Amino acid sequence: MGLVFNQRFAGKVAVVTGSSVSPGIGRSCADRLAREGASVVINGRRQSELDAAARELSRLGLAVAAVSGSMEDEATPSRLVDVALDRFGAIDLVVNTVGGARYQGSLDSMDRADLVDTFALNTWPAVALIKEAMGRGLADNGGAVVNISSGSPNKATPSMATYAAAKAALNALTRTLAADLGRRGVRVNAVSPGLTRTAGTRPVWEADGGEAAGRKLLLGRLTEADDVAAAVLYLLSDDARQVTGVILDVDGGNHLGGGGWSPYAPS
Repeated sequence: MGLVFNQRFAGKVAVVTGSSVSPGIGRSCADRLAREGASVVINGRRQSELDAAARELSRLGLAVAAVSGSMEDEATPSRLVDVALDRFGAIDLVVNTVGGARYQGSLDSMDRADLVDTFALNTWPAVALIKEAMGRGLADNGGAVVNISSGSPNKATPSMATYAAAKAALNALTRTLAADLGRRGVRVNAVSPGLTRTAGTRPVWEADGGEAAGRKLLLGRLTEADDVAAAVLYLLSDDARQVTGVILDVDGGNHLGGGGWSPYAPS
């Protein structure tokens, strides 16, 4: 007997960026939204991975459409909203997962482009998609947005300075956009994961399945993409209808440890 999911997103239309790769936070969010009744527009840069994700969801009888392209491409946000409206007739929910530590290194080797490019990657794709969605109906039925941030702003890991600063900027944008859009009925929140078992972090956990990394966390196990997705879906749902401008840590308690452990800090 398969898992039974409630249908708390029935009739809703969601756009989830960076949602083609498994395991991955975006993929888990898209999967859970679709299983709980939403029609979902998924996105990824590599067509083969995106097609495979769309086929897998479609085989389960779930409503899914796929839009390939980098979120750094100026045309991608409008294409995502186009497909949401053309295929499903609305846009109600937005999950922004695109970001990354484009530069990892010390102050000595950092240049202007390292800092500016990392800021742009971790902030502008989210802002551009929210702006596009707001202009085309996100507020019509009281929409909700969740941005994927990071626990890095809670730490002081020298090699991750640009990434931490960029995610701190995303947190500030999340709170400010929540204040701006709340009067139009749109909630904006963020989830801040710690180290999570995803394709992107595979070198950190692959050798032992994440056991060593998990032991360093207060709750004793490595965070899964589904753990993050569960928090995202809470913030998107009517259970959180009075929650906006929140940055929710999902990190096994790592933010409680005096700055927390980082796999990118010297041991």
